Amino acid sequence: MSAYFKQMFFIDVLHDDLDAIEFPTFEEAIGLLDLAVRKRQSFKDFDLENLAKDCNRIGFIRQYLVLLLAEVLEDKTAIVKGLHCALVNRLAELGWLTKTFFISTNYDVLIDRALASRNDIALDYGVDFTNYISPAASSDNYKPVISLYKLHGSLNWSYCPTCNALKLIKYQQGIIKLLTDPSQALCTNCKSVKTPVIVPPTFFKDMSNSFLNIVWHKTETSLRDVGHLIFCGYSFPDADMHIKYLIKRIQTNRTDQLRITVVNNYPGKKQEKAVEEKKRYTRFLGTHICFTNNTFEDFCRRTEVFL
Repeated sequence: MSAYFKQMFFIDVLHDDLDAIEFPTFEEAIGLLDLAVRKRQSFKDFDLENLAKDCNRIGFIRQYLVLLLAEVLEDKTAIVKGLHCALVNRLAELGWLTKTFFISTNYDVLIDRALASRNDIALDYGVDFTNYISPAASSDNYKPVISLYKLHGSLNWSYCPTCNALKLIKYQQGIIKLLTDPSQALCTNCKSVKTPVIVPPTFFKDMSNSFLNIVWHKTETSLRDVGHLIFCGYSFPDADMHIKYLIKRIQTNRTDQLRITVVNNYPGKKQEKAVEEKKRYTRFLGTHICFTNNTFEDFCRRTEVFL
């Protein structure tokens, strides 16, 4: 990994003063690798698959970048104040939880844990795991089913490409084991090394995983009947063209107007960033959008105001 940053970005992560360095964005660091794979090209000393020993350094570095992203997320989400639980509980108090379905572009398991903490509902990811069958498809389920569709994968999903099987690591960010203890990340069936189901934030997203395709299809099907779409903590980035395509389909393939609310303020947010974000929303989805100055915490604590 250090060799990649030194050769490609002239940064010596082992000896330079890292606080004084302008690092590339994550999109830039992994985007080079994704584009090389798409174009079937290599960089010097960073090859694709070939007959040479220790080949495919591009794939190796890319995998490590994804896992390091996961590790950073685990550190960041460890200090969250329990807002997701507050949101879920408030929706339940208002009688709206069973009328709501959740779409997440995040990999963390904060909303997963919040939903799973309630004994009066069943959590549906839209796909079946080897150790967790979708309650929406089970005749034995007697609880209301709440859907959580994670469009870019999740830190508690592990995939065996040999068995083509998906396992749910119960509400833990278990993918980190690939970094800390690879021996614990082996498929129990075929002993192959499992891989994370994570689509990183690049312009060249690989959406080929069959399980993710099922999730995307169910998301679009569910969104057709939605009257109010609320974006929380989402800046509508240019790199998320797949999501923009999905929303545009459900926005245009309906007879009534889709109600859209954006809740994405936070302490210290610069005005120019807010203006640019609003432009991204309006130029793609139109001007009939309710932009709030509220934070995600506001939404979780006073959900009824926004509904």
